[in-house]
Amino acid sequence: MINETFLPLEAERIKNNLKKDILEYLPEIFISEKTASTNDDAKVCLPNQFSEFSIHLTEQQEAGKGRNGKKWVSPKGKNIYLSLGWKSPLQYSELDGLSLSVGCVVANVLNSPANDQIYIKWPNDLLINQRKMSGILIETLDLEGQVGIVIGVGINVHMSKEDGKDIDQSWVSLDEISEKTNDRNELIANLLNELFVLTKVFPVEGFKAYKSNFDKLDLLNGKVCKVISNNSEKVVEVLGVNDQGELLVKENLEYLTLRYGEVSIREL
Repeated sequence: MINETFLPLEAERIKNNLKKDILEYLPEIFISEKTASTNDDAKVCLPNQFSEFSIHLTEQQEAGKGRNGKKWVSPKGKNIYLSLGWKSPLQYSELDGLSLSVGCVVANVLNSPANDQIYIKWPNDLLINQRKMSGILIETLDLEGQVGIVIGVGINVHMSKEDGKDIDQSWVSLDEISEKTNDRNELIANLLNELFVLTKVFPVEGFKAYKSNFDKLDLLNGKVCKVISNNSEKVVEVLGVNDQGELLVKENLEYLTLRYGEVSIREL
């Protein structure tokens, strides 16, 4: 029986597990009991934050959102709702593959307690046996010529069947898979340590640094899928991704490249 008493989010507990490299940047950690969206909190903070990074967490989101504006169900004190506000050195043209790179980082951290069962469904969902555990939402804003990036990560950790009864897709929590009560503070610190590494690697090497890792975690590669785009539907075979993180597919004898944000895709 999984323990029903869960530790609250605590900035000091998170900081105690952060590596020295990231602590030297003095990232601000904001934890709220309730907020509309941690991504929105990060966007409000970014123009005025003194550090390169700010970290936004909440026990409960009232208007959490996923891709294409879908609602992210956010019960209080059960999951991780994390947004990293990053004053990046990147240009908008250099952001290709960022979501997939973040997906690799999150999957690698979670695969330790999840016994290497997590795979990535292009472009931004982490699944175990077709059940969603985590999602990623990247947003940007212009900071007087500098690109502000918000990396939003939602992870089902302690969520019960009752908590998730309104979710319109199959899902799973980390506790269920690992058969133990996970410490959200420790998970968050582990995520931040690896995301910090990403903020140093990605501006230099881009998605190429993560592509081989993504290929191992790619849930759709070799699968027949339905692609929905602009009210049209296609049945395609997925061939993987290119160095920009675009999805490579084959429709009959035609080879196509699909960009993140343009399409929805599901396995048949």
